[in-house]
Amino acid sequence: MNNILEAINRKINKPFVLCDFSPPKGGNPDLLADANELTPDMFMVAYAPGNSVRVNPIFVAEWIQNKTKVPSMFAISTRDENKRAIQSLLLGAELKDLRNLLVVAGDKSVDGHLSMQVDMKYSGPTELIASIKAMNDRRDYQGKPLIYPTRFCVGAALDLSRGWENEVRLTKAKVDQGCDFMISQPVFDINLPHKFLSFYKDSIGENLNVPIMWGIQMVEKNTVSFAAVPEWLYQELENGRLAHEITIDLIRQYREIGIETFYLIPTVFKGGRRDYVSAQAVIEEVG
Repeated sequence: MNNILEAINRKINKPFVLCDFSPPKGGNPDLLADANELTPDMFMVAYAPGNSVRVNPIFVAEWIQNKTKVPSMFAISTRDENKRAIQSLLLGAELKDLRNLLVVAGDKSVDGHLSMQVDMKYSGPTELIASIKAMNDRRDYQGKPLIYPTRFCVGAALDLSRGWENEVRLTKAKVDQGCDFMISQPVFDINLPHKFLSFYKDSIGENLNVPIMWGIQMVEKNTVSFAAVPEWLYQELENGRLAHEITIDLIRQYREIGIETFYLIPTVFKGGRRDYVSAQAVIEEVG
């Protein structure tokens, strides 16, 4: 399967849509049936949403990619595994022809337990990105040679809701360590991406020259959102507009100012249920 950079470059005059997908809380393949009804340019399988026990996203991404023939990436967290375990999992992903991954810190653990192998943990996403890039150069976390190099395209998270000075510093560090692309948390203000990119250039002295999948969160009344939802959106819902109609209009506005790469987050209801039907309506309309 091609990496995400190649997939983006193949899109001509149409937006690239990466669709978020939650791994199930059970190992029955029937729980993945929703993926068969979705046709994004690529899936992004989340890591343990809600801090719950779920199928490892590597296995879900491999199942989706084989069954739907749509390229799939997976998220991997520095929170739960030590270096040996993570790199062993990544070799398995290489074996399964998974080329694209997103490195995240992971939500803060709620159980309060400390790892017995904390000395082997990655200090954060930046260190893990560098470690994965070393695997592409045929070196493991100890500097020892691997038999074959991996071929990973590595992404990192971007959050415009945090202080921009620190976010710029973190972003620059991730890029310096080899980050190939970024995925943003939801952004409801179409002016923020260009403002942040200008702030980055002014702060660093150079452009942020990696593709960014800008987060588009589908929202309904009393649903879960990964970012603060503006009042205008709730007002639109009160006026009778449907979530997918609002999302389509938001993507249209982004495209008018030159943004063509999106991370679509289907509606998340309390308890984890998701509305993939409405997400497919968005994918069909904008694709």
